[in-house]
Amino acid sequence: MRERGVRITPQRALIWQALSESGRHFTAEELWERVRGALPGLELSTVYRSLEALREAGLVVESRLPEGPMVYEARSAQHPHLVCGVCGRIFHPEDPRLCSRLLELLGETPEGFEIRELHVVAKGICRDCRA
Repeated sequence: MRERGVRITPQRALIWQALSESGRHFTAEELWERVRGALPGLELSTVYRSLEALREAGLVVESRLPEGPMVYEARSAQHPHLVCGVCGRIFHPEDPRLCSRLLELLGETPEGFEIRELHVVAKGICRDCRA
């Protein structure tokens, strides 16, 4: 966080730790439920402000998935989100080249548009729900 110019507070450190260690997506409310026992008196509004500071520093990514709330995750390589329309689980394809290949294709537009961030969401049905 220091390298990114983010003032380190106990709340931000705890939220960053929960996101970076989990490897999953959380709503602000889920994250608050997960960490509030470690910091009594932690307010949901503090979680939102901390997430915003971490997002502005490029440490956290926020995504709005179809028919769902905003979710947050620790920034990693760009990756698509596969969302099950039945159970709501979010999956990440294992091939990290998917987004880079899509960026290559999109980067070849005659308009010369420079893409700096890409969010890909595909909605379908997971294996468990299909069974």
